[in-house]
Amino acid sequence: MPKKARRVAGTLSPPLFRDLRGYALDPSLALQLETAPISEVLFKVPWEPLEPGPVGEYLEVVDFDPAGRCFYEPVDLDDPYLLVQDGLPPSEGTPQFHQQMVYAVAQRTIHAFERALGRKAIWSPQPNPKKKKDDSLYVQRLRIYPHALREANAYYSPAKKALLFGYFQATDDDPADHVPGSLVFACLSHDIVAHETAHALLDGLHRRLNRATNPDMLAFHEAFADLVALFQHFTVPSILQHQLANARGDIRRQETLLGELATQFGRSTGARGALRDFIGARDESGKWVPHDPNPTDYAETTEAHARGAILVAAVFDAFLSIYNGRIADLMRLYTGGTGVLPEGAVHPDLVNRLAEEAAKAADHVLTMCVRALDYCPPVDLTFGEYLRAVITADVDLVPSDEHAYRIAFVEAFRRRGLYPRNLRTLSVENLRWRSAADEEDGPSKGLLRIIMRLRPHAHQQLYARTRERIFRAERLTRRKLHGWLEKHFKESPDGPDDAKFLGLDPKLDFEVHTTHFATRASPSGDLLLQAIIQLIQERDDLDPVWDADPEGMLFEGGCTLVADLRAPAISYCIRKPIGSKTREERQLAFLRDLTGTGPRATYFGTPDPSRAVEPFALLHRGAV
Repeated sequence: MPKKARRVAGTLSPPLFRDLRGYALDPSLALQLETAPISEVLFKVPWEPLEPGPVGEYLEVVDFDPAGRCFYEPVDLDDPYLLVQDGLPPSEGTPQFHQQMVYAVAQRTIHAFERALGRKAIWSPQPNPKKKKDDSLYVQRLRIYPHALREANAYYSPAKKALLFGYFQATDDDPADHVPGSLVFACLSHDIVAHETAHALLDGLHRRLNRATNPDMLAFHEAFADLVALFQHFTVPSILQHQLANARGDIRRQETLLGELATQFGRSTGARGALRDFIGARDESGKWVPHDPNPTDYAETTEAHARGAILVAAVFDAFLSIYNGRIADLMRLYTGGTGVLPEGAVHPDLVNRLAEEAAKAADHVLTMCVRALDYCPPVDLTFGEYLRAVITADVDLVPSDEHAYRIAFVEAFRRRGLYPRNLRTLSVENLRWRSAADEEDGPSKGLLRIIMRLRPHAHQQLYARTRERIFRAERLTRRKLHGWLEKHFKESPDGPDDAKFLGLDPKLDFEVHTTHFATRASPSGDLLLQAIIQLIQERDDLDPVWDADPEGMLFEGGCTLVADLRAPAISYCIRKPIGSKTREERQLAFLRDLTGTGPRATYFGTPDPSRAVEPFALLHRGAV
């Protein structure tokens, strides 16, 4: 008799990833001979034990269909039969696969975001209807409803802490990749799922950036979500290699799927192509032509998606310049110095090398974009200020710009008119936020001592074992810091000057909005231990913008402090002063331009869009 195999305790550990099958972009690729071989992929999803739904640490899929008045049976991805076959096979008609698809894409998006940011993602707190400013209600899981709407829409709900996806019947127009009248599911679009997940991630990090206080605010939310979805294309090797081979390595001048979002969704709703295309489009004759940057578009475009598309085009243009710089030596070697590829198919070895460089450049650019969020003002963000945040964050971590990444960003933004209006030149040095040490009225030693008292709190957050402990530790840090600052403003001789330095009015209440800590390693191995602190004040004593608005306009100010906890020093104070008359007048003018028949009524249904509870629901209707 053979001896029974004995399992030795402690020798097995959980896998790093779980493989799940899904659509590479959307189901439409499977209907074309050219793209059918790359229509399905294996997603590598960070491993975690799952309950049926799936339900994990970050996500909870709830498949209730209000139109059908039913719950669909939840998929159990920990079932042994599904584990050995990498989940369910792609299917448009199987709700359980829809659940698998949204989970896989959302979880990969969260993983990419956390890796770029350098810390765990926390969803924004659940609002307390009985206490307006209570943010103590921890939200562990973002809910995902794959079949929540019977319409061509999908959106992130800050009120519900949920992603809601719709489904609809395809139109009869341009039925090149769909059957007229067939059902199209937004939850099966890789781009739409990644886009909506990015909205939720950004809201968890910057809760005030979904308030429409200037034309760039909601446009930035849309642009950032598009950027995350767009650069996820470069994490799918089969799509990347196929499209680079077709474009012969030239993404800028050739039509590809890499610069498009939600192709099936766009065509099924009657559009002639992808929902958004950031590289080029087909003209009236059907010929594809690349977009030429136009600086006047930014001044003339107000719709959030169209305005956000300008920012996305700028970042994607910077990426293309970086990519072209990284492959220049390869092209010279392969073409014998001419730079012109010979006729015929591109050699697979070259395609693989081009794909490696494209994936690496895309990862670097996305990391720059995500990391810049820690260097943005907490309220009233503009595209020009985001450029400054990108440049400053990159200089801090990578002092030597070997591949001219920062110059590529500056050039791409300048060509589209996206730059701060208060700078005389657009050099990298000028765009970098001014160091607090270089300011005439800098922080006092007392304020610096307060910031340095955060060191023990940094350890509590950085070494917390669960996301809930991080959430609770941050709230404790915020409460402590608020007490220290409040006492400093009232009792210290330097208090009023420090409040002014922080962009605050010492006579008004203030909120310590966030206290994040980040440990980041540079390519040279240097470590940055930073505290990122957001302080916010608000006023509602301005005259009402509309007769129907009894409360008056909400006006916010404050700052983002970036402190080096090792130096010790306050590196930057990125201010939006509460007492700024110029900014107040701009916000009033912006809100007055939103007439009862304009964007305000369409998107918000509330007199003051900065108070909107669901800013994305109607904003995404018909535009996702």
